[in-house]
Amino acid sequence: MFVILFVSFSYNNLVTTRDAVNSAYKGILKEQSNLEGLRNTLLTINQDINLFLLDPLNEDLIHKIDINTNNAINKLTALSESKHPFHKDLKAISERTSKNFYILKSKINILVKFRLDINKQYPGLDISANIMENQQNSIKSGFEILINEIESGDLQVKSPQIYPLLLKSYSVWISAISQTRIYMANRLASFSSDILDEQGNSLKDIYTLFTNNIKTLNRLYRHEDSFEANDILKSAITTSQSWYENFVTLREISESDKWRSDTLIIKTQVFPLVEQVVQNLNEIDKTLNDEKQNTDQELKKSDDQFNKLIFVIIALFMLFIAAILISMQWMVFTPIHKVTLALRSKAFDIDLPNIESSKTLEVGQLIDAFIEMDEEVTQRQNALEHQAMHDHLTGLPNRFLLNQRIEYQLLHSERQNTPFSMFLMDLDFFKDINDTLGHAAGDHLLIEVSQRIKNSIRKSDTLARLGGDEFAILLPETKKETASKLAESIIQKLSDTIDIDNQKVSIGISIGIVNYPDDGIDIETLLQHADMAMYTAKRERAGYVFYDSSQNTYSKARLSLNHDIIEALEHDQFDIYFQPKIDAVTQNLCGAEGLLRWKHKDYGFISPEKVIESAERAGVIHKLTLSMIEKAISACSQWHKSGHKISVAVNLSVRDLSNKDLTTKVKEFMDKYALEYHFLTLEITESIMMENLAISLEVLQKLNKLGVHISIDDFGTGFSSLAYLKKLPVNELKIDKSFIIEINQDANDKKIVSAIINLGHNLGLNVVAEGIETQKSMDMIKAMGCDQMQGYFISKPICKTSFQKYLENHEKNSNPNC
Repeated sequence: MFVILFVSFSYNNLVTTRDAVNSAYKGILKEQSNLEGLRNTLLTINQDINLFLLDPLNEDLIHKIDINTNNAINKLTALSESKHPFHKDLKAISERTSKNFYILKSKINILVKFRLDINKQYPGLDISANIMENQQNSIKSGFEILINEIESGDLQVKSPQIYPLLLKSYSVWISAISQTRIYMANRLASFSSDILDEQGNSLKDIYTLFTNNIKTLNRLYRHEDSFEANDILKSAITTSQSWYENFVTLREISESDKWRSDTLIIKTQVFPLVEQVVQNLNEIDKTLNDEKQNTDQELKKSDDQFNKLIFVIIALFMLFIAAILISMQWMVFTPIHKVTLALRSKAFDIDLPNIESSKTLEVGQLIDAFIEMDEEVTQRQNALEHQAMHDHLTGLPNRFLLNQRIEYQLLHSERQNTPFSMFLMDLDFFKDINDTLGHAAGDHLLIEVSQRIKNSIRKSDTLARLGGDEFAILLPETKKETASKLAESIIQKLSDTIDIDNQKVSIGISIGIVNYPDDGIDIETLLQHADMAMYTAKRERAGYVFYDSSQNTYSKARLSLNHDIIEALEHDQFDIYFQPKIDAVTQNLCGAEGLLRWKHKDYGFISPEKVIESAERAGVIHKLTLSMIEKAISACSQWHKSGHKISVAVNLSVRDLSNKDLTTKVKEFMDKYALEYHFLTLEITESIMMENLAISLEVLQKLNKLGVHISIDDFGTGFSSLAYLKKLPVNELKIDKSFIIEINQDANDKKIVSAIINLGHNLGLNVVAEGIETQKSMDMIKAMGCDQMQGYFISKPICKTSFQKYLENHEKNSNPNC
């Protein structure tokens, strides 16, 4: 009997060893095949990255890189899960390699993102287009208001030095803008660093001259009665300083290896990761060779293992008997005793003992049922508490919970004598998106925004939704410097577009910041002051603003002006002035641009920019725009009846493109006054149109289908529209007057204007030059082939009655084809 058992065991051992070795060899071959596939996949990814850099618009390459990366990760997963006899664990090295592939994938995605976005590929362009451009326009607008204030006669200056110095300062600022554009053009053309240094130093001299002029103007205006001069000059000093600091930053970027981010990413992130993955694959290859050697050795050891098998079987038999006795105590008696104790603990509402699951079916079911019951009761209690203290949409703390935490923080800060900060935040243009895309899209947007903000704050901070699109953050033990950095981080994270129902949506945020105890020592005061700071940020489009006591006075003035605008609109107190446009070839009068004018009963002339800003804040911008459009259509209809077949143009604001009734109302007005649609032109700036391209495109297409002409105003001052220009339903380009004013002195302006005219004509568009102020400028624009012209040299904006006389006294017949 013993011999039979011995022979049987020996035979089974030989068969088992043979099967194990065969299985091991098959597993090793499969692992080596996966490894070879990984090497080929990595080579393909590397080749596709190089092809993508040459052809970034080839979406197939991006998709292919993503697929190959996923395939590599799947092969590594197979390697980590590979099992066979004599297998050497590959999990650690496979997971490390997978992690490197994931990182490589993310770096490639970053490379793709930066390569496809010119602002990210060239960070300097982002600063120039999105920051400096707004600052330039702000200062230009301020000087135009001051110049217009004198030229229109609203201000009788006492000092004869002011007007020439205003014009000179305005010209210096235009030169600074032009010099910046030349600097960027030279950098894009990869000119030598000597030229860039020369241009940068030249711009510094221009900036110094400009600031000296502003200081002189500020001193001269102290003796004048100007309504806005002090604020405008103060803003010009601050904004120009920030503008020059931005240029210094731009210059540092442009003259370093950060100028092209995609090259930097390839060099410092992608290539090192590829090398790391190659090293990982070499480690896997070495491990597989070790596996093969181990398999060979195990085959030799099979005979020795036979003898040990007999002793193992005997030992296992003895252990089996002992295990039965121990398992009865562990699997049955002890779990039942713990369940009994747990039931007693639950009855008296004390902490439950730790209950482990049982291996036996019946006892395990008993334990699972008890645990499930306990968890269900606990979850219901927690859910009720959470619903009472949190917002149902975003899951964030609500106003009630925020107030509790502020009260606690006030007590803590008072005892510990520590500061804290609080943010009050409101989304910009959320109502337009909500009205346009629907409430479901608005809810989606709120959830995404709350998640991005939450990812920016610490665990000790409290982010709460107060209702609608208003949020708040409580920042314990935080000073102004830290609060400022956090506000910048939040604004940066929200600057990226959000995908909602296949629509790319841009959203902004205005943040008001208060600090305890400087800005208040109780909840009501802190919230009130944070609200004032937030509205100041929204008004100035500054992103974030710290509370200042002067905002109390401004808030009252702002509310008063909002009320006056609503009242003026109800009583039809807004006027429309018309500035003539002439045909560049025939010099015939062919159209006019309608411009908003309002003389306040106490403050006198209010700039159109301030009227529009207050109307947007008061929620009546749509009504104001439609009022101006109707006035313009009515006047144009009267011109036609008197025999003057000319067109009329009206500007649209940033909010008008979200007005669902715009197209319907325009059609209603045109039919009411019996005016043909092509005699109306609606002007919209590049920045407004590109702010939410999907919504803008939909509204503009509807207007275009009616026959209304669409004009891009201030063309040439933006960086975004050229790529989309051919897709937009545009009939006309208006060259920004900043390029026209000194065209006979600045060769660069001349080249830019010529390029825009050629671009417009190649696209079949009408081109208008605004800002004609001299005969020489008019002759030069005419020689370049521009279609139409307008400016102070032709005529200033004049009232409706004066414009009618201008029509009647015009020596030449109007061109009916304009």
